[in-house]
Amino acid sequence: MKTLLILPVIALPILHAAEPTVTLAGVQVVMDDGEKDFDGFKTFNMEKGHNVALIVRSKGKTMVGFDEDKASITLGGAKTDCSFFSNMAFSKDRLSMKLEFNTSDLVLTDEQGRFKVEGGLPIVLATGKDEVRGVPFEVKVGAVVGFPEGTKGVPKLKVKSIGKPDFGDAEFEIEFSTNMQMDEFAGVRFYTKDGKPVEAEKGGSSWMGFNGRGSGEFSYQFKAKQSDLILAVETWSGKEEITLKVDLSAGLVLPK
Repeated sequence: MKTLLILPVIALPILHAAEPTVTLAGVQVVMDDGEKDFDGFKTFNMEKGHNVALIVRSKGKTMVGFDEDKASITLGGAKTDCSFFSNMAFSKDRLSMKLEFNTSDLVLTDEQGRFKVEGGLPIVLATGKDEVRGVPFEVKVGAVVGFPEGTKGVPKLKVKSIGKPDFGDAEFEIEFSTNMQMDEFAGVRFYTKDGKPVEAEKGGSSWMGFNGRGSGEFSYQFKAKQSDLILAVETWSGKEEITLKVDLSAGLVLPK
């Protein structure tokens, strides 16, 4: 006779990636900017008012986007303007992001000179990257950089100029026109028409637009002249939009 062994079923907790955390990085207060007295040279080169810097850190997911127009931070009840420096706001690994908020309105403080920093930060998180390769294109002015038919979420690109760059040691540079901000992508890669990687270094970029629509240029530099290439964009996968709650106190007493 066989013995039936029955093992207990244990419910294991479902683990979720921790939400990003926000800390107060710095406080700057200008009570008198002195602009009229010193020929336009302001105190700390700042307008009169309060300015705070916040650092957001993510322990798991990559931070890939931030909507400064939807950020709602108050300092002591006063509405603020957000200073968000696009890609420069993120650390190299995109696990940290630095933001600044300032106001010239009245900031309410307690008896110790502290004020509340409150509101929400709209952040886009991602869990990984996907590569989307285009079709081979001839490196010449006016060439269109295409992607396979039906590919969504990719920019419309065209070769604007080619040749030796004005600055730097690179031998060759390609400048592209684009209808999308390239900061939205995780990166850009290049391959030969046979699929072999081609080393390239990011050059300059510019953008003019509103609400995500507009036009711009960006460039990449190469060690040698190029004739036929494949351009690939890296897109963020597993994207998730969250609003990170901020509830901090700020003042002139530095935390230990």
